[in-house]
Amino acid sequence: MNFSFLVLFWITAAMSNETTLTVEISHIKATKGTIRMGVYKKGSSLSGNPDYPHILPLSGRSADTERVTFRLPPGRYAFAAYHDANNNEKLDKNLVGYPKEPFGFSNNFRPVLSAPSFEDCAFDLADGGTTIKVKLK
Repeated sequence: MNFSFLVLFWITAAMSNETTLTVEISHIKATKGTIRMGVYKKGSSLSGNPDYPHILPLSGRSADTERVTFRLPPGRYAFAAYHDANNNEKLDKNLVGYPKEPFGFSNNFRPVLSAPSFEDCAFDLADGGTTIKVKLK
């Protein structure tokens, strides 16, 4: 057996354990800035950096809904996104800490007094793939 065959076999085996997560993000009101988003693995804090981050530039887009696809192993995850309208790479908040920029979570969870926990937004990614819908607020 040669080395290149082993590498190809390992890559193919690793990829076969992944499935597709499709996220439909709606209520995008502006065409400036970016949508900063990420998928969090079970045990992660939604206040930290996502395990699988993605940035979607909005320049020139006219649709109020966008679709993003992630390739992930099946498991339990949570999703968070916000519209970074001014592209300062952070979620701007008011004096009491509530977001001033549109945001959304999986399960369309809407926090009231504190940031959501992982379980508030958790969903299962099945072997056959999953589609979730997230509305920005």
